[in-house]
Amino acid sequence: MRVSILLIAILSHGLLLAQYNALPDWISTPNGHYATGLGLADINGDGWKDIVVANGNDMLRQGLVVYYNQGDGTFPLNPDWQSGDIDYHGHLAYGDLDHDGDIDVAVSVYIGETGFSSPGKLKIYYNQGNELESIPSFQSDPFYTFSCAMGDADSDGDLDIAAVAGEPYGGLLDYGKIFINNNGTFQPMADWESSIEMGALDVEFGDLDRDGSMDLIFVCEGTPNYIYLANDLGVVDEVPDWESAESLNYINSVDIGYSGTSSIVVMTENDQLGGNGQVRRYDFSDPLPVSSPASWYSLPFGYGSGIFLNDVDFDANLDLIYGGWWLPVKIAMGDGSGFELNSSYTSSTASVVEAIQLADLSREDEQVINESFTIASNLNNTHTIVLGKQIVEGIEYVQLNGIVVPPEDYCQIPGKCWVSFSFPLNTGDILTIWYRYSGYPDMVVTNWDSNEGNYIFYNQWWGPGILEKTTKNVNSLQIYPNPASEFITIDRPGISGNNNLSQTSDLILQIYNSQGMAVYSTKTFIESDYIRVDVSALLSGLYLVVTNQSGLLSSGVLIKY
Repeated sequence: MRVSILLIAILSHGLLLAQYNALPDWISTPNGHYATGLGLADINGDGWKDIVVANGNDMLRQGLVVYYNQGDGTFPLNPDWQSGDIDYHGHLAYGDLDHDGDIDVAVSVYIGETGFSSPGKLKIYYNQGNELESIPSFQSDPFYTFSCAMGDADSDGDLDIAAVAGEPYGGLLDYGKIFINNNGTFQPMADWESSIEMGALDVEFGDLDRDGSMDLIFVCEGTPNYIYLANDLGVVDEVPDWESAESLNYINSVDIGYSGTSSIVVMTENDQLGGNGQVRRYDFSDPLPVSSPASWYSLPFGYGSGIFLNDVDFDANLDLIYGGWWLPVKIAMGDGSGFELNSSYTSSTASVVEAIQLADLSREDEQVINESFTIASNLNNTHTIVLGKQIVEGIEYVQLNGIVVPPEDYCQIPGKCWVSFSFPLNTGDILTIWYRYSGYPDMVVTNWDSNEGNYIFYNQWWGPGILEKTTKNVNSLQIYPNPASEFITIDRPGISGNNNLSQTSDLILQIYNSQGMAVYSTKTFIESDYIRVDVSALLSGLYLVVTNQSGLLSSGVLIKY
């Protein structure tokens, strides 16, 4: 394919920055939903990731909904499935709890039917083979809980559920909880509780000290954040092994990443009740200190919320994706020790972001790769392996010493990069894991604003799948004047001699700078044979102009002076 000179220059300099438009490419119909929890997983078993959203928050009792992937990465504007019950739903977790090959969904119910005066609960919607059960067949004993996570808390190869507890807005503290999986079933009362009460709002599993066992972190409002490490038996301690050193702590979201033999924990602070409203980064390795402050802080920005880590620019450093209430989504590039203070990407939205997740929804750039591990002596008798890619779309199969390991002997969650086994890994074992990975994931955002839908920002970069798909239908744009200082006119591509292209239809136009960042994006209805664009705000330099009309891609180089 003949790609423009600018695009070739960008690729040749290794500036492969995954691209997201400033405006979302898909916005669901709001339906009055207070969208909170988010999951990207194949619910109906067709091989395509669907969007699961838990609605309600502390505003209104609402349902769990699923938007089914239409087999090409696109989604309907309204949900295809809705639960038969309603609650004040907080965040959710998903995974194959009963090892039947289907994704189940656990949801934290923040508060009870009467509102803040009564506690919520944890519940599970088991997958029936091609959809979730309408009414959850598991409900815990009552407790306030805003978020939950799945992971292997007892090193037996199946997914347990950790849940935050308490209602920090009302000053109600409680003990963190784990519900242990017993052949796919759970007891209404938690099997594990932390030794101290917390004001936790989010929780996540991960190998935080990189010792081959799965640990747990709770992030809190009004109390420190706490890490509970797995002990020598691979079971999570009840007494915290680490706590944050900051005197003010009002955290509500957390994510975990990995670099070499270290783990990276990022979290957003929401200054609604106090604190500084910053993103924090903590770096851990073995052994963990008893207490430590963050190694990096963002500039204060207010009501922080959803957060996610991924290597966006392919430089082997994790980058920071985060949002806030009535704020845009931002991407700050990482340098291995922190992140840029002035974000490279800022969306042109100002919604009440609750959760952010990434996955290759269209599977255009999904590929199967494998990693082999020789178990070192310091990891003898451990159960957890961390893969090299931050976002693992799914596991294909696993071999141990050349023998295939059956899926029921390990657990993993789509989107997470760890695998936990039911058996110990011994010194000298050779473990090979084949898994699906995409370097060009799409970004999905849930919005608490009941007048605003949920978002998809499709990855716009020219990944392998897009290049292959568009080899035969990329045309050259006629742009004039060129060079230009104020306005340019673009001859609308593809009209002449193309009987399949409507004379009047939607056209997406994007302009990228020399770093591969989208600096201009618009979707408009075109009725004439040309487009006039104001480029006066662009800095002097070279730009790539790309249009997409009904799948017909065209590109051209613009010189701005």
